[in-house]
Amino acid sequence: MMFRFLMAILLLAAAMPPTPALAAQLRVECPEVIGIGLPFVVRVESDEPMGKLLVEWGDRKLQVSAAGNRDVQFLLGSDVLKSKPGPQALRVTRLGLSPVAVSTHVLVEKREFPEQRLTVPPEMATPPAAVQERIAREQAEVREILAGVSAVNHLSLPLMRPVPGAVSSAYGLRRFFNDLERNPHRGLDLKAALGEPVRSAAAGQVVLAADHYYGGRSVFIDHGLGVYSVYMHLDEFRTEQGAMVEAGQVIGLAGQTGRVTGPHLHLGFYVLDMAVDPSALFFPKTGQ
Repeated sequence: MMFRFLMAILLLAAAMPPTPALAAQLRVECPEVIGIGLPFVVRVESDEPMGKLLVEWGDRKLQVSAAGNRDVQFLLGSDVLKSKPGPQALRVTRLGLSPVAVSTHVLVEKREFPEQRLTVPPEMATPPAAVQERIAREQAEVREILAGVSAVNHLSLPLMRPVPGAVSSAYGLRRFFNDLERNPHRGLDLKAALGEPVRSAAAGQVVLAADHYYGGRSVFIDHGLGVYSVYMHLDEFRTEQGAMVEAGQVIGLAGQTGRVTGPHLHLGFYVLDMAVDPSALFFPKTGQ
């Protein structure tokens, strides 16, 4: 992955009598090119302590508190369903009395994904009218949660693996249920036996623990700065809404609730309400 380094210099005019100008610098490190659906880390450095940063990534905005540090990192990304290939604008502004901004573009490249065909009960491929209101209510609740951006950053990389099992269905698969094309797979399916402990990928706060039509028993964890992890198809909850959890803490048991063909864990990972592929963010598996 190629990275670019950008620097903005703001010349501060000195008061009378004239004195040499001071150079306030802001340096941004980000990839030049990223595949669609992939997350990436942005690093911002300043020659002076920073208060807040305003990050503009396409049509999304994020305020990051640097808490007086001169170095801060955060995640951005794109979504296989919501994003389009092409150059995406990125602007980082150090806020304050003398704001400094850096503007650039990250090229979002198209990726080719294989198709996956699954057979599920007919009501899971084409839900009956009786459950449409429930599905709409659940989707609205999830949209509201994932659109939230909390200021406290709990995220620490790499991520912990929620279960030790390998990936059974990768991110981005073009999905057909009973030969009907549906949205692409916007997460990872991980192999897990019924009742196997499921652990939080990172520290954060449980903002939802609910039983959904498609996702079954699901846990949503807010890691801060618009980053969420989602654990679906659980057999049991081992946490509750509002709880603070640590990386690696058991939050549930793997199951086969919701729209599934067998027991497994669906892991979703969202950045500013965009579902990204978290594969590259994990600690390597033991022995790798």
